[in-house]
Amino acid sequence: MMNLRHAVVGGSALLAVLTAAGCSTGGGGDRTEGKASAGAPEVIAYEADYPVYDSLDAVVKKADTIVKGTVVSSTVKELMPEVSTEGDPLTNPQAGLSKEEAAEVEPVIITVSKVKVSEVLAGDVKPGDTVEVSQLGGTLGKTTYKEKHTTTLAKNGTEYVLMLADHGSSPYDLLNPEQALYTVDKGGKLRPATGGGFEDAGTVGRLKDRTARMK
Repeated sequence: MMNLRHAVVGGSALLAVLTAAGCSTGGGGDRTEGKASAGAPEVIAYEADYPVYDSLDAVVKKADTIVKGTVVSSTVKELMPEVSTEGDPLTNPQAGLSKEEAAEVEPVIITVSKVKVSEVLAGDVKPGDTVEVSQLGGTLGKTTYKEKHTTTLAKNGTEYVLMLADHGSSPYDLLNPEQALYTVDKGGKLRPATGGGFEDAGTVGRLKDRTARMK
Protein backbone atom coordinates (compact mmCIF):
# COMPACT_ATOMS: atom_id res chain seq x y z
CA MET A 1 0.00 0.00 0.00
CA MET A 2 1.53 3.32 -1.08
CA ASN A 3 1.06 6.34 1.15
CA LEU A 4 1.79 9.96 0.25
CA ARG A 5 2.41 12.67 2.81
CA HIS A 6 3.55 16.24 2.28
CA ALA A 7 5.63 18.32 4.64
CA VAL A 8 7.70 21.49 4.55
CA VAL A 9 11.34 20.80 5.39
CA GLY A 10 13.46 23.59 6.80
CA GLY A 11 11.10 26.21 5.40
CA SER A 12 12.57 25.79 1.91
CA ALA A 13 11.62 22.47 0.33
CA LEU A 14 8.22 20.90 -0.11
CA LEU A 15 8.65 17.19 0.45
CA ALA A 16 6.48 14.33 -0.76
CA VAL A 17 7.12 11.16 1.19
CA LEU A 18 6.32 8.00 -0.73
CA THR A 19 6.29 4.94 1.50
CA ALA A 20 5.68 1.39 0.47
CA ALA A 21 5.63 -1.41 3.01
CA GLY A 22 8.28 -3.92 2.13
CA CYS A 23 9.72 -1.89 -0.76
CA SER A 24 13.12 -3.08 -1.88
CA THR A 25 15.54 -2.50 -4.70
CA GLY A 26 17.14 -5.18 -6.77
CA GLY A 27 20.48 -5.11 -8.53
CA GLY A 28 19.09 -2.88 -11.27
CA GLY A 29 17.71 -0.38 -8.79
CA ASP A 30 14.08 -0.98 -9.78
CA ARG A 31 11.51 -0.42 -7.09
CA THR A 32 9.28 -3.36 -6.26
CA GLU A 33 6.20 -3.39 -4.09
CA GLY A 34 5.02 -6.14 -1.86
CA LYS A 35 6.61 -8.06 0.92
CA ALA A 36 10.36 -7.70 0.97
CA SER A 37 12.47 -10.84 1.07
CA ALA A 38 14.12 -11.66 4.37
CA GLY A 39 17.04 -9.33 5.03
CA ALA A 40 16.31 -7.10 2.02
CA PRO A 41 16.46 -3.37 2.79
CA GLU A 42 13.35 -1.25 2.68
CA VAL A 43 13.57 1.82 0.48
CA ILE A 44 11.49 4.94 1.01
CA ALA A 45 11.53 7.57 -1.73
CA TYR A 46 11.47 11.28 -1.04
CA GLU A 47 10.47 13.78 -3.72
CA ALA A 48 11.31 17.36 -2.80
CA ASP A 49 10.35 20.53 -4.64
CA TYR A 50 13.40 22.83 -4.45
CA PRO A 51 13.87 26.32 -5.85
CA VAL A 52 15.30 26.09 -9.39
CA TYR A 53 17.67 28.73 -10.80
CA ASP A 54 18.15 29.73 -14.43
CA SER A 55 21.88 30.40 -14.13
CA LEU A 56 24.89 29.83 -11.92
CA ASP A 57 24.99 33.58 -11.22
CA ALA A 58 21.46 33.34 -9.80
CA VAL A 59 22.59 30.61 -7.38
CA VAL A 60 25.66 32.63 -6.35
CA LYS A 61 23.58 35.75 -5.70
CA LYS A 62 21.11 33.83 -3.56
CA ALA A 63 23.68 31.91 -1.52
CA ASP A 64 24.39 33.11 2.02
CA THR A 65 27.63 31.13 2.17
CA ILE A 66 29.85 29.53 -0.48
CA VAL A 67 32.74 27.37 0.66
CA LYS A 68 35.23 24.81 -0.56
CA GLY A 69 35.89 21.89 1.76
CA THR A 70 35.95 18.18 2.49
CA VAL A 71 33.67 16.00 4.60
CA VAL A 72 35.15 14.86 7.91
CA SER A 73 32.09 13.05 9.32
CA SER A 74 28.37 12.54 8.77
CA THR A 75 25.37 11.56 10.89
CA VAL A 76 21.91 10.39 9.89
CA LYS A 77 19.16 12.10 11.91
CA GLU A 78 15.41 12.40 12.19
CA LEU A 79 14.03 15.89 11.52
CA MET A 80 10.47 16.85 12.44
CA PRO A 81 9.24 18.94 9.48
CA GLU A 82 7.26 22.12 9.77
CA VAL A 83 3.50 21.57 9.69
CA SER A 84 1.04 24.28 8.65
CA THR A 85 -2.64 23.74 7.89
CA GLU A 86 -3.18 27.33 6.77
CA GLY A 87 -2.88 29.05 3.42
CA ASP A 88 -3.68 28.05 -0.15
CA PRO A 89 -4.05 24.30 -0.86
CA LEU A 90 -2.35 24.91 -4.23
CA THR A 91 0.88 25.90 -2.48
CA ASN A 92 0.46 24.03 0.81
CA PRO A 93 -0.90 20.48 0.51
CA GLN A 94 -1.51 20.46 4.28
CA ALA A 95 -3.95 23.39 4.12
CA GLY A 96 -7.35 22.42 5.47
CA LEU A 97 -6.17 19.30 7.29
CA SER A 98 -7.52 18.64 10.75
CA LYS A 99 -5.15 18.82 13.72
CA GLU A 100 -5.34 15.05 13.96
CA GLU A 101 -4.35 14.61 10.31
CA ALA A 102 -1.55 17.15 10.59
CA ALA A 103 -0.22 15.33 13.65
CA GLU A 104 0.36 12.22 11.51
CA VAL A 105 3.30 13.83 9.72
CA GLU A 106 6.34 11.67 10.46
CA PRO A 107 9.97 12.66 10.97
CA VAL A 108 12.07 13.16 7.85
CA ILE A 109 15.44 11.44 7.58
CA ILE A 110 18.39 13.69 6.82
CA THR A 111 22.15 13.26 6.61
CA VAL A 112 24.14 16.00 8.32
CA SER A 113 27.74 16.22 7.09
CA LYS A 114 30.49 18.13 8.84
CA VAL A 115 32.59 19.91 6.23
CA LYS A 116 36.08 21.25 7.00
CA VAL A 117 36.37 24.57 5.16
CA SER A 118 39.56 25.14 3.19
CA GLU A 119 38.47 28.26 1.28
CA VAL A 120 35.66 30.78 1.63
CA LEU A 121 34.13 32.31 -1.49
CA ALA A 122 31.28 34.09 0.35
CA GLY A 123 29.89 34.26 3.88
CA ASP A 124 31.02 34.78 7.45
CA VAL A 125 32.86 31.48 8.01
CA LYS A 126 36.64 31.23 7.91
CA PRO A 127 39.13 28.71 6.49
CA GLY A 128 39.62 26.00 9.10
CA ASP A 129 36.04 26.25 10.37
CA THR A 130 33.74 23.25 10.26
CA VAL A 131 30.20 23.75 8.94
CA GLU A 132 27.28 21.35 9.04
CA VAL A 133 25.33 20.70 5.83
CA SER A 134 22.04 18.81 5.80
CA GLN A 135 20.73 16.74 2.89
CA LEU A 136 17.58 14.68 2.50
CA GLY A 137 17.95 10.93 2.89
CA GLY A 138 20.17 8.43 4.60
CA THR A 139 20.07 4.94 6.07
CA LEU A 140 18.65 4.16 9.50
CA GLY A 141 18.65 0.54 10.54
CA LYS A 142 17.52 -1.51 7.54
CA THR A 143 15.68 1.36 5.86
CA THR A 144 17.18 3.64 3.22
CA TYR A 145 15.57 7.00 2.46
CA LYS A 146 16.42 8.44 -0.95
CA GLU A 147 15.70 11.69 -2.80
CA LYS A 148 16.32 11.25 -6.52
CA HIS A 149 18.14 14.54 -7.07
CA THR A 150 20.34 14.31 -3.96
CA THR A 151 23.94 13.13 -4.08
CA THR A 152 25.06 12.64 -0.49
CA LEU A 153 28.39 14.25 0.35
CA ALA A 154 31.08 11.60 0.55
CA LYS A 155 33.74 11.22 3.20
CA ASN A 156 36.43 10.08 0.77
CA GLY A 157 38.65 13.12 0.39
CA THR A 158 36.58 14.69 -2.39
CA GLU A 159 36.78 18.48 -2.40
CA TYR A 160 33.44 20.20 -2.86
CA VAL A 161 32.21 23.70 -3.50
CA LEU A 162 28.90 24.18 -1.71
CA MET A 163 26.43 27.04 -2.24
CA LEU A 164 24.45 27.24 0.96
CA ALA A 165 21.44 28.77 2.64
CA ASP A 166 21.92 29.84 6.25
CA HIS A 167 18.99 29.12 8.61
CA GLY A 168 20.62 30.51 11.72
CA SER A 169 21.20 27.83 14.35
CA SER A 170 20.22 24.99 11.97
CA PRO A 171 22.66 23.23 9.64
CA TYR A 172 23.19 24.84 6.27
CA ASP A 173 21.21 23.55 3.28
CA LEU A 174 22.24 23.44 -0.36
CA LEU A 175 20.14 25.96 -2.30
CA ASN A 176 19.42 23.19 -4.80
CA PRO A 177 20.75 19.63 -4.49
CA GLU A 178 22.13 19.69 -8.05
CA GLN A 179 22.72 23.31 -9.02
CA ALA A 180 24.55 24.22 -5.79
CA LEU A 181 26.93 21.24 -5.47
CA TYR A 182 30.25 20.90 -7.32
CA THR A 183 33.37 18.78 -7.02
CA VAL A 184 36.87 20.19 -7.45
CA ASP A 185 39.49 18.38 -9.51
CA LYS A 186 43.26 18.59 -8.94
CA GLY A 187 43.53 21.57 -11.27
CA GLY A 188 40.86 23.49 -9.37
CA LYS A 189 38.20 23.02 -12.05
CA LEU A 190 34.62 22.75 -10.81
CA ARG A 191 32.41 19.96 -12.08
CA PRO A 192 28.71 19.47 -11.29
CA ALA A 193 28.27 16.62 -8.82
CA THR A 194 25.19 15.56 -10.84
CA GLY A 195 23.87 16.09 -14.34
CA GLY A 196 21.59 18.87 -13.14
CA GLY A 197 24.39 21.29 -12.27
CA PHE A 198 25.80 24.12 -14.39
CA GLU A 199 28.77 23.31 -16.62
CA ASP A 200 30.10 26.88 -16.72
CA ALA A 201 31.33 27.08 -13.12
CA GLY A 202 34.95 27.32 -14.28
CA THR A 203 37.67 27.10 -11.62
CA VAL A 204 37.50 27.87 -7.92
CA GLY A 205 39.54 31.03 -8.47
CA ARG A 206 37.31 32.28 -11.27
CA LEU A 207 34.18 31.53 -9.27
CA LYS A 208 35.62 33.39 -6.28
CA ASP A 209 36.25 36.47 -8.47
CA ARG A 210 32.78 36.12 -9.97
CA THR A 211 31.26 35.90 -6.52
CA ALA A 212 33.15 38.96 -5.25
CA ARG A 213 31.77 41.05 -8.12
CA MET A 214 28.19 40.05 -7.33
CA LYS A 215 28.18 40.15 -3.54
